[in-house]
Amino acid sequence: MDGETASERVIHADSGRGHDVGGEARPGLDALCLDLGVALEYEDAWGQRTVVPEAKKRDIVAALGYPVADQAEAAACLADLRAAARRRILPPLLVVQGGTPPLRLTANLPAEFVGRTLPWRIVLEDGGERSGVVVPHPVPADLTLPDSASPGTPVPDAEGSGDDSRRPTLLELPIDVPPGHHRLLLFEPAQPPRELASAALAVCPATCFQLPRPAPQCVGDRLWGPAVQVYALRSSRNWGIGDFGDLLRLVDLAADAGAHVVGVNPLHALFPHDPARASPYSPSSREWLNVLYIEIETTRDYGECAAARQHVEEPAFRQRLEALRATEFVDYGGVAAAKFEVLEMLYRHFRSVHLERNTQRAGLFRDFQREGGRSLRAHALFDALQERFFRLDRAVWGWTVWPEAYRDIDGPAVEAFALANEERVEFFEYLQWQAEAQLRRVAARAQARGMAIGLYRDLAVGVNEGGSETWARPKLHALGIHAGAPPDELNPAGQDWGFPPVIPQRLAAECFEPFLAVLRANMRHAGALRIDHVMSLMRLFWLPTDRPRRVGAYVAYPMDELLGLLCLESRRHRCVVIGEDLGIVPQGVRDAMARYAILSYRPLYFEQDWGAGGFRAPRDWPAQAVASVSTHDLPTLCSYWSGFDLQLRDRLGMYREPGMHARQLERREADRRALLAALAAEEGCGEGVGEGAGTDPARVADDDPRLAVAVHRFIARTPAAIAVVQFEDVLGQLEGVNLPGTSESEYPNWRRKLGAELADIEVDPRWRAVSAAVDAERPCPLRELSGGPADFHPETAAIPRATYRLQFHADFGFAAAEAVLPYLAELGISHVYAAPFLKARPGSRHGYDIVDHQAVNPEIGSEADFDRYCARLAELGLGQVLDVVPNHVGVLGADNEWWLDVLENGEASEYAEYFDIDWQPPFPELRGKVLLPVLGDQYGLVLEAGELRLGFCAERGEFSVHYFEHRFPVDPCDYPSILTPAASTRGAQSVAAAEQVELETLLAALRHLPPRDVADPALQTERRHNKNLFKQHLAALHERLPAVRARIEEQLAAFNGRVGEPASFDALDALLARQAYRLASWRVAADDINYRRFFDINDLAALRMEVESVFEATHAQIFRWLAEGRVAGLRIDHPDGLAEPVAYFERLQARHAAICRELALARGTPPAGPEPALYLVVEKILAEFEPLPAEWPVHGDTGYRFANLCNGLFVDSAQESRFSRIYRAFTGEARNFSEVLHEAKLLIMMHSLPGEVSGLAGLLHDIAQHDRRTRDFTRSRLRGALKEIVAGFPVYRTYIGPRGVSDTDRRYIERAVASAAARTRAGDATVLRFVRDVLVSAPTETAAELRPLKLRFVRRFQQFTAPVMAKSMEDTAFYRYNRLVSLNDVGGDPHTFGIAVQDFHAANERVAASHPFGLLGSSTHDSKRSEDVRARIDVLSEMPGAWRLALRRWRKLNERHKRRVNDALAPSCNDEYLLYQTLLGVWPATPPDGRGLAELARRVDAYMLKAVREAKRHTSWMNPEPGYEAALSGFVRRLFAGGLDNPFVADFLPFHARVSCFGCYNSLAMALLKLTAPGVPDIYQGCETWNYRLVDPDNRLRVDFAAARELLHGLQQACPDGADEATRRNVLAAMLGAMSDARDDGRTKLYVLWRALAVRREFEQTMRFGRYVALETDGPAALHVVAFARVLGDDIVVVVASRLLFTLCRGDASLLRDAAIWQGTFVELPAFSEGRQWRDALCGQGVRPECAGNRCRLDVARLFGALPLALLVPQRERAVASREAG
Repeated sequence: MDGETASERVIHADSGRGHDVGGEARPGLDALCLDLGVALEYEDAWGQRTVVPEAKKRDIVAALGYPVADQAEAAACLADLRAAARRRILPPLLVVQGGTPPLRLTANLPAEFVGRTLPWRIVLEDGGERSGVVVPHPVPADLTLPDSASPGTPVPDAEGSGDDSRRPTLLELPIDVPPGHHRLLLFEPAQPPRELASAALAVCPATCFQLPRPAPQCVGDRLWGPAVQVYALRSSRNWGIGDFGDLLRLVDLAADAGAHVVGVNPLHALFPHDPARASPYSPSSREWLNVLYIEIETTRDYGECAAARQHVEEPAFRQRLEALRATEFVDYGGVAAAKFEVLEMLYRHFRSVHLERNTQRAGLFRDFQREGGRSLRAHALFDALQERFFRLDRAVWGWTVWPEAYRDIDGPAVEAFALANEERVEFFEYLQWQAEAQLRRVAARAQARGMAIGLYRDLAVGVNEGGSETWARPKLHALGIHAGAPPDELNPAGQDWGFPPVIPQRLAAECFEPFLAVLRANMRHAGALRIDHVMSLMRLFWLPTDRPRRVGAYVAYPMDELLGLLCLESRRHRCVVIGEDLGIVPQGVRDAMARYAILSYRPLYFEQDWGAGGFRAPRDWPAQAVASVSTHDLPTLCSYWSGFDLQLRDRLGMYREPGMHARQLERREADRRALLAALAAEEGCGEGVGEGAGTDPARVADDDPRLAVAVHRFIARTPAAIAVVQFEDVLGQLEGVNLPGTSESEYPNWRRKLGAELADIEVDPRWRAVSAAVDAERPCPLRELSGGPADFHPETAAIPRATYRLQFHADFGFAAAEAVLPYLAELGISHVYAAPFLKARPGSRHGYDIVDHQAVNPEIGSEADFDRYCARLAELGLGQVLDVVPNHVGVLGADNEWWLDVLENGEASEYAEYFDIDWQPPFPELRGKVLLPVLGDQYGLVLEAGELRLGFCAERGEFSVHYFEHRFPVDPCDYPSILTPAASTRGAQSVAAAEQVELETLLAALRHLPPRDVADPALQTERRHNKNLFKQHLAALHERLPAVRARIEEQLAAFNGRVGEPASFDALDALLARQAYRLASWRVAADDINYRRFFDINDLAALRMEVESVFEATHAQIFRWLAEGRVAGLRIDHPDGLAEPVAYFERLQARHAAICRELALARGTPPAGPEPALYLVVEKILAEFEPLPAEWPVHGDTGYRFANLCNGLFVDSAQESRFSRIYRAFTGEARNFSEVLHEAKLLIMMHSLPGEVSGLAGLLHDIAQHDRRTRDFTRSRLRGALKEIVAGFPVYRTYIGPRGVSDTDRRYIERAVASAAARTRAGDATVLRFVRDVLVSAPTETAAELRPLKLRFVRRFQQFTAPVMAKSMEDTAFYRYNRLVSLNDVGGDPHTFGIAVQDFHAANERVAASHPFGLLGSSTHDSKRSEDVRARIDVLSEMPGAWRLALRRWRKLNERHKRRVNDALAPSCNDEYLLYQTLLGVWPATPPDGRGLAELARRVDAYMLKAVREAKRHTSWMNPEPGYEAALSGFVRRLFAGGLDNPFVADFLPFHARVSCFGCYNSLAMALLKLTAPGVPDIYQGCETWNYRLVDPDNRLRVDFAAARELLHGLQQACPDGADEATRRNVLAAMLGAMSDARDDGRTKLYVLWRALAVRREFEQTMRFGRYVALETDGPAALHVVAFARVLGDDIVVVVASRLLFTLCRGDASLLRDAAIWQGTFVELPAFSEGRQWRDALCGQGVRPECAGNRCRLDVARLFGALPLALLVPQRERAVASREAG
């Protein structure tokens, strides 16, 4: 880019290609070398110039791909190269710097095109295009051209030569192209234009990513952090090698100290078959990871795989791990053996449990494979092949010595191996997936902790010759050549680094893709990347390996192109770049690093003013740098100070020249003196070092920790952007991690562990002193992070402490709610979470069918009632979160004025744009009409039965057709046809003349009313105005003139016909045919509906919330309430139905901000800082792996995900296979949930939503017609492809819009298409790809007529996938797949049979980092089962044997109750299985009396009827099967018949009692976790006590608030605030005794909620903003404990809960009273817990941790008393004192 050729960058004396300085022609070989970038001479460390021998030049030229035997061949080769260069118009890749237009490019054009107009087009990477014309001009002589050619692509002569005369030309494109990877096309000036040339085009930023300005409290731009060798980390949990789990803990340790960066060694993939090859700088592949870093015990599969856990827990295996941990050096062989032993088990588990069942995790893995592509496959194949050959012959060290047939990655032998060993190859892919996930978690933790950089990764300069990277691209590497360095003082023979260099010409030919791939792989999950030996971007020293290696040659690389691409990737990944620029560094490299904002690497040892003989003062260090004391290749501080490194080199014979050791010792002594002088010169740096030592090194002990503090304070004081601290220097370690120039037999390179465990380092005084010193010099508090876009500040909102959901309806209105509010305030609730209470359809029990957005629902209360309710909220200090329904409104009926206006006026209605109506559907009969599928039978039959009646509203003066509760307005243009008598009856009319005139005048005016299909806006306005005037006039005539009344009555009678005379209905039929709607049977809706609905519910019509007027009309009242303070936050219902959810949320936040500004101005106090955000939570159902979109300005979701996550803790994943066998044996259901779900999706699309599928296919067909390559795709083929893609969609929807397509959405689409392709292999894959391409290309489509079509399709598609998923999964598959129905809930995945504690922690950490203020749910109005029902059913997972026997008994007892229906026994075994689980879940805790038993039977009967209809197998809502439903109802009723004397009930109750007791403990633990995890806990009405309700309407039954209030008051009296430990324990013991004896009325659960809510109030800031810290457990019962802390400053709240208690107690709940079951089980506390005291907020006891050495822990046996839960809060002196005073 600076105009200098590649070779000129190396030998500046060579001024021309092929000529020497004086102009004399070079010999052929030298000229060829110069053109290929091979330097003819070089300087060594002493400045001595060495001319490269001719043999070496030939070797190197041959390695570059141009073997020549003599000068003549060299000259011929050069001529060929130059000829090829002249023929090529553009290089494969143009690398240019973006910025201000014009965009300047160079091309080697044929002379005939110079000066002529050439068309061009740039295809942007996002699919968009730029195009235009350009006139090429000769390159001006004084213009410095960007060097876009790589070495070996000579610049053609300016005059051209030969027949193919070319000219270097300048193309100036007057456009601003965004940075990215695009494609340039040039065309000949012909008609039509023909492509002349094309090239990849990389438009790069001017510099690498630079850190944004830090917070104001930071000092400058300077950050710091530790740098470590990951393998060297020690901990009590790892398996003898530092791993990603240790790295995760290191991130926390560093963040606690104030660090913003954690540096690590290269994490590249090494050689699993031979783990002793440990150098991270000689990897197999730099694109993949070292799998030995996997922390096995925190993987999801380890938590699921009981066999693996049992194996690891075996004493012999534990002894192996202890031995591996105890060694001084990493025993790579032993570590690998232990890890692979277990990893093999985990892969087998994953394959059988996930891959074979196509679970969500299987989908994630397939995504990883797909995105890893050829690179991942090649690496895994390599590992599998190398493992095979190494097993056969241990001398096979790499692919270069494999059998010849396997050296070609694309050869048939490799293909055959891959097919025969698919699982083994997949195993290695699985390992990479696990490693990637753990590294991602580490990076996420760093981000969550607010680190500005986070991980600082290291990129090795090359790869091992026998590794996977060279095998995958052998022609890219100069095999037979090694990279190295010329001789220097320590290496007089030069250095051979042992790896083959990349061939620059081939790198350029591949458009630098290998370089980009490596950058992307290493910038992923990194905030900074160190480029090892950054000089390699300019040149590398090549050493032929078959000759003496003292002499080689520098080979040039296209530095500016590489740096430009580096800048581009750096910016894209927001990754700071650091160049390791030690050694011989050409000035050109340093200049380029400064120009491109690459940080220099500056160890203290080298920062000396060699002339002055002293160390540079901190102020003189460069700012664009990383400062350190040492590096992995240099001696540790202790070694440097003591001279140990020099002694070691001497002992190993590394000094090859006499006197060199003595000179080094002499120099070191001078350096030590100079260092002491430099420290003394800096105020505060030298204090305490060697007490009065002055500059005498002898007076400073080698292990003096104060020296480490001093030197780190010194480097921290420099202006360097980053300062790094090595633990080896802090801990005073003598031996370094690597000694360059030695072999493994000479020195244990890359094996030495740190001298202390991480837990010890955390509290080590040396670390604390160094970190405190560095942080004092570079203070920069960690950033406060939360989810959403960068300019969104969620913490500024009025965030609830806890919410309580109230369901408003006619039986529970504002007055009833007002009476409940004091109880909620006493309980500790801060906000009422209100169901919708705007005016809804009459009789609505849920409020989601709003018909008027400006009024409260009169069935709930009047405006005055609402005022009193809001006033009471304010009086009690309670806020209110309102449930908002933006997606749809209630229609049909006769209540929604907007909808009625649309029916009356069609497209001319002012509300027509409010609804998502297709006015031009493919059916001619519906053009300009709305289909109204409301009739109970066929239209003609309903009409002739007289059920459709024309009527007149005298008050409004309008005609309507009525059908039961429905009203269908008549177009006023048709009033004359109604009021004008037929000719046969006209004479019988008796309207007086004057009255006749008035009526006829009105009818004449109505005849001139503009029709509803008029397109002119002015005429539409006229129609809207006049129609109302005319109706008012008609109403007045009707009231005033009896004759008009008579005329109307007569005409109504005529139109309404007579039953039995079909012809009498012809007039009404004709009238209806002219309306803006078509009445039809409800069965027509599925096929022909042309307005978007909420799912498939006809009377809920979707709104177009993206229209400004719709938004304002639906939210005006809500904004008024926000301004008045009556509403504090909003819950958004079903945002997935909106066209652009993000735009809707932004609009809400913007309107709220405007309200706040207006209020502030009115108060005269403009707000300081960011405007307060609106508290906004969204009902978004997230898949297990799915995050909330980061660009949404919301606080979180409504808690479905947490509810399922928390519930999963209480399902025993170890029993999954046994439970699955029981389910299959009882029901005969052998399919997994994926298959059931896929079938359900196809069913829904076929029977419930076929019209939507056809509509989408029609849109796709229209798009396909725009391209001759796709116009043959028929609607049928497109419909089939759509159905399969939607059936394979892994999430509810994507969020593609005009703003673009996210990588996440691309991934979901790719997965869906891959799933469709796998299921329809016989189908046409091109159609699937077409659908995919339309989806991802819509935002960037440039064709004016095609863009709106594509965006419309995308919008419709996204609004379609969500209802398909919801209807198929929640309302179908959840009722078909009944293995363990506690898993079948909204937001859940029945595949996931329980989760491990570490997965629970990981999920909470993600929430804490992204959306810490979202709701935490456990039960909602949409839950399939309440939390307590699920908690009971979860217990079954722990007792599969007892469950199997119970099923066997119950089937035998009840088989006589079945009936034969349609040749099969009813109910089915699957429904019977569901029924037994349901009974276990809902049976009351206290035995019911006769009335209670009857009510229970009614509820279960109603539920089972709903369940089987939802399942749609034996009956359905659309097609009920009376016989099956009667048989099912009879079966249920007979189970209850006889009450306790029923044999089934007698057998059922003891089993239920065992389940119920442990279910209660599950519920208590769930409640505690919900109330303390990151987020806002939400309590669904009635769930503060035991609540055994099922899906609606069962969960909307009346709540006895009076009884709950009485229970709370009883608890407050028995256990008031400040009650001592004994009182609390007695109260708890009594409650738990009642619970065990089935006498509990819910007070135990109420007590836990009440006390936990009190803690949330007392420690509100800690619970709202505190960091989530997972606490490890240890001991025999560790799997039964989940513990975490919430940490904010000095406040630490500790939560400890129990799980899987049935297993722990072997089914005997009485054992929970015996502390012995917890004996030896501990909760590990953070190191800073020493000296702290807590009190248990539940039982009142004081708690002090056991601390020994540097570890603190809680003894669970002492912590858990009667209640196996603990909520520990800081023991505050003032709190103690106040209680004592009371």
